[in-house]
Amino acid sequence: MVRKVLKCQKPYAVVTDSASDIPKDYAQKYNINIVPLYIHYNGLEFKDGLDIQSEKIYSLQKEKKAIFMSSSPSPKDFVEIYSLLLEKYERIISIHLSAKLSAVTKSARIAVELLKAEKRITVYDSLSGTMGTGFMAIAAAQAAFKGVTFEKMLESLEFLRDNTMLFGTINTLRYLKRSGRAPAVAWIVTAAFRIKPLLGIKNGVVEMIGMTVTRWASLAAITGMVIRRFKKEKWVLVSIIHSLSKNEAIKIMKKLQSNLNCVESIIVDCTPVVGAHTGPGLIGIIISRLDRQTAELFI
Repeated sequence: MVRKVLKCQKPYAVVTDSASDIPKDYAQKYNINIVPLYIHYNGLEFKDGLDIQSEKIYSLQKEKKAIFMSSSPSPKDFVEIYSLLLEKYERIISIHLSAKLSAVTKSARIAVELLKAEKRITVYDSLSGTMGTGFMAIAAAQAAFKGVTFEKMLESLEFLRDNTMLFGTINTLRYLKRSGRAPAVAWIVTAAFRIKPLLGIKNGVVEMIGMTVTRWASLAAITGMVIRRFKKEKWVLVSIIHSLSKNEAIKIMKKLQSNLNCVESIIVDCTPVVGAHTGPGLIGIIISRLDRQTAELFI
């Protein structure tokens, strides 16, 4: 049973999962609570980013052709963090990876039911992943810090959810296909012709949005798509996530910063659980246009 709200409690806390790809320094700076997913390999279970790091994932993929699986945090994991936060905060906003890609949101909602805390905890499906989810968590944390009401904060989350887009490419769909997160037809086509897939997320599901013959062409294609689509926007948020592709990420970010009105721009080494499903060579551009209300959270 959840205890009564005390007057000295803070307005609201922010929770997300490790698939949000929020860098540790950002999580600490903005007081964001991150619940780790689990990575499974060879009969062993690891907490994402705690018990195993990305370097180990890529090494095993390269040397042993390792295939990793992942699972969401358990309801018990969420009960533990929610119980601690409800001691200090009036409410919690819990923002997570698309329910169409993982059972994280389901576990979080079961935890809310177990705690009988429906009036104090809001579980929010980002319909996105990686920094698409991450930017929503950062926006919520900034809103809390700036004294924005819970209702106004939710309006900004809705805006980000409606406007966040992902443009990405990876060297192979092998790992996504085996984890069940890539369209089967995309895997067949790219494997048969050794072409580079261009990927996006639509309505919470990974989809193929194009293809190229070379790595260089795939990076140029996603960069061009982003610039053409967002160059007239007054404000944008942009993050580039990567797996062992930092130099490429830096070059792309410089081009985006010189062509777009970036309020916030972040390069992120993707978390182990993301790298486990993509393999090395991932480059993803996560971007959203902003309205004034949401832009003010980042300025």
